[in-house]
Amino acid sequence: MRRLIAVIRHALIGAVALILAACGAMPAQNGGTSQPAAPATNAQPATPATSKPAEVEKTEAPAETDLSPDVLYRLLTAEIAGQRGQIHTAVRQYLAAARESRDPAVAERATRIAVYARDDASALKAAELWAELQPQSIEAHQVAAAMYVRAGNTQKAHEQLEQIVADNKHSDRQTFMLITALLSKEKDKKVALQVMQELVATRQDNPDALYAYAQLALLVGDLDAAQKAAEQVRKLKPDWADTHILLSNILYRQGHKVEAMAKLKAAVDAYPDNTTLRDYYARRLVDEKRYKEAQEQFQALLEHAPNNHEAEYALGLLAMQLHDLNTAEEHFQHLVDIKNRVNEASYYLGQIAEQRDKQAKAIRLYEAVTDGQYQVDAQIRIALIEARLGKVEKARERLHDIQPESAELEQRLYLAEGEILTQAKRYQEAFDLYNEALVKMPDNLSLMYARALSAEKLDKIDIALEDLKKIVQADPNNVQALNAYGYTLVDRTDKVMEGYKYIQQAYSMQADDPAILDSMGWANYRLGKYPEAIKYLRKALETLKDPEIAAHLGEVLWVSGDHEQARDVWEAARRETPSHKMLLDVIKRFTQ
Repeated sequence: MRRLIAVIRHALIGAVALILAACGAMPAQNGGTSQPAAPATNAQPATPATSKPAEVEKTEAPAETDLSPDVLYRLLTAEIAGQRGQIHTAVRQYLAAARESRDPAVAERATRIAVYARDDASALKAAELWAELQPQSIEAHQVAAAMYVRAGNTQKAHEQLEQIVADNKHSDRQTFMLITALLSKEKDKKVALQVMQELVATRQDNPDALYAYAQLALLVGDLDAAQKAAEQVRKLKPDWADTHILLSNILYRQGHKVEAMAKLKAAVDAYPDNTTLRDYYARRLVDEKRYKEAQEQFQALLEHAPNNHEAEYALGLLAMQLHDLNTAEEHFQHLVDIKNRVNEASYYLGQIAEQRDKQAKAIRLYEAVTDGQYQVDAQIRIALIEARLGKVEKARERLHDIQPESAELEQRLYLAEGEILTQAKRYQEAFDLYNEALVKMPDNLSLMYARALSAEKLDKIDIALEDLKKIVQADPNNVQALNAYGYTLVDRTDKVMEGYKYIQQAYSMQADDPAILDSMGWANYRLGKYPEAIKYLRKALETLKDPEIAAHLGEVLWVSGDHEQARDVWEAARRETPSHKMLLDVIKRFTQ
């Protein structure tokens, strides 16, 4: 192909002035319609019409060729047509040149340009010729097979694929998976699967062929065929991890999650030393939020292969999820010590230090995150810690030093700075910041939600309700917004029943969330249903020791006549948060 390009280029240089003059005198073909120029093969750009012959001749010797003048003329016409955007003329001329010359390089180029032009009929003719002239070319048979599939000719497509199987020097698995990848791109999935079915019909004892067929059936959505083939593979090659993984994926797609997990577990039990299978099973357990079981599987992986750093990293994450900070710290610290996943491990060690209220240590660990996906997160965490330590302006400067490379990052920086200002009780500045952000990103629901919360702090209830209503309308499944909108209506307006309905909607979606439980309790209190209110508020406080929940529960108990229990709840909360303003205000209002 490179030799062909050199031939065309040299001939083009020699004849360019004459041909361009002739072309200029002729009307544009195809009605002058401009289309993208055909791509040069092998990353060799076509010679532009403005090239200087003298400069090229100095660096490029004339290329010898056996091509006839008629063929060369067609090639030159095709190249110039391609450069002028007359792609269909280029296809026609190249196909004619390929037929006249019977040169495999010309046939290859004709095929590529026809495929580029989406001229399936011409691509099929060119690919047939290319495969005939160069029968050892796997790519020629691939293109021909694809074009036959598009033409609906399954028999001819099958013949081309058989040639690929016969000629390919790779393993059976690579060959059949290459065919699966080829057929999966075709629009007519039914014909593609039929062709593959014909290919494997005589190979029912070949696990590689059946596996590739099952993969294609899964990709095109014929799940029953995929499952049947995968089960055959499992019988032929029961210790092959990929088969169990494929079968699990098929069962998941069919909605049989319990069966999929059961079969995976059985496979892991049958082949305990198969690390690929155990790793996949462990990750599926994580997806199912079965964290304790996943932890056991990753631990078994690590015991089998002590240098499996990915398993150790997963164990650290799972320990964090299970609130086992000591175990998480051991795993992440070990990764740092052996210089593996240092940035990620340092970030999580920083989170652990932060949760233990070791702020200076957390900052040092976050500063060790110098690269990767957590680098920006680490800087944001440092800024939030600095703000908690009273260094608000330093924290804001740190955020301002981060260059947002995307709208998503810019949003995160606005939210972080707004949180810093809110923590500092600079509510008006936070509100103004969110206004500024929403000018740039007017439909950003996260920023709108943050502005609603700051508006509520400033008693701008109309703005808060307007923002929350917009969010709920745009995203009816936004649990946080549903709860916030309902609670604000219940707490700050006389539309208690309307607010209660929004809270109920949030509760139906996330019944164990302490904030939603608190809202349910408060709504029932405002509706005069004290026993129901106490039930929800007690559950909320058991889930989360929060002073606002304690303030609410104490108030309902007091109004219900149980002053002693109300005092007990308030006092317990005051010992934990002695300066919480809302809690102190409620206690003062009822006890003095």
